Amino acid sequence: MAAEVTVRWLGADGVSVGTLADIDKAVGTPSVWIDVARADEASLVALAAYYPLHPLTIEDCLHFPQRPKIDVYEDSVFLVWVTPHGESGGAELQEIDVFLGDGWLITAHQGRSRALEALAEEAAIHLPRGADWLLHAIVDRLVDDVFPVLDAFGDQLDEIQDEMLEHAEHGQLERLYVLRRQLLHMHKTIAPERDSLRVLVRERNLVSEEAYRYFQDVADHLARVEDTIDTYREVATGATDIYLSAQSNRMNAIMKHLTIVATIFMPLTLITGIYGMNFRILPELGWRYGYFGVLVAMVMITAGMLIFFKKRDWW
Repeated sequence: MAAEVTVRWLGADGVSVGTLADIDKAVGTPSVWIDVARADEASLVALAAYYPLHPLTIEDCLHFPQRPKIDVYEDSVFLVWVTPHGESGGAELQEIDVFLGDGWLITAHQGRSRALEALAEEAAIHLPRGADWLLHAIVDRLVDDVFPVLDAFGDQLDEIQDEMLEHAEHGQLERLYVLRRQLLHMHKTIAPERDSLRVLVRERNLVSEEAYRYFQDVADHLARVEDTIDTYREVATGATDIYLSAQSNRMNAIMKHLTIVATIFMPLTLITGIYGMNFRILPELGWRYGYFGVLVAMVMITAGMLIFFKKRDWW
C-alpha cells in the first residue's frame, strides 16, 4: 500500500492542506507539517529533495520497530518516539519518527495514530506557533495517552490481588507474568525518551526559550510515568509473592491433614499387623469376642488421637 502524505502549511490565508504534489507551495512558508502515513522509501526520498533528511534517518524510518532515540544533525533533529497505546494492557507499541528543522516538521509512521489525527484537527492552533510548538503538542499528547494504559494496568493488578485473597489459582500467576513483561517493555521505552527530551531542548536553534519550558513539563510527565511503572512493577512482584505464599500455605495445610491421617493409621496398622501374624501363642485368637474387642480398641484409639489433635489445634 502506497504512502499517504499530508502537507499542512501556514500561508497568507491561514493553514492550507494538500498532498505531496503541493510540496512546492509549502516550502519556504513560516511553518510546515508533513505527515507520512505508511511511510515508504519513495515518499521519504521525495521529501529529502526539499528538506535535509539524512540517509540513515530514512533507513530508520523504513525499519520498524526502532528503539527510542534522538540524532542531532547540523540543521535538523531526528527523533524516534515509541509509545504504548490502547486501554487494555498496553501490549502494543507504536513508533512515530519525527524530523524537526527550522520552520518545518515531518512525522512518519506505519499504523494509525489517534494522537496525530487529533492534532491534525487542531493544526490551525499549533502551526502558527512554530514547528517546535507543534512537536511539543505531539509528544505531550503521546505522553498523556500513556496514563490510561497505566490506569488499566493498575485496575488489572487490583483485580488479580482481590482474586488471590479469595482463592489463588495458577491462571493469576500467568496474568501477573504477562503484566510484568509489559511493564518491563514500557520501562525500557520511557527511560530513553526522557534522555531524548533532554538532548532536544538543548538545540536552542530549533527550540525557543518558551517552548523549552513546556518541553520540561513533558519531561516531568514522563518522570511520573516512569515512577508509576516502577510502582506497578513492585506491586506485581509483591502479588507474585502473595501467590507463592498462598500456594505454600495451602500445601502446608494439605500436608498437615495428610500427616494427621497417616498418624492415625499408624497404631491401627500396628494392631492389624500383630494380629495378622496368626501365631498360636496369641491368646486373643481363641477368644470368641476378640475380633470385636480389637475393633472397639481401634475406634477408641482413633477417637483419642482426634481429640488430642483438636486440643493442640493441629486439626
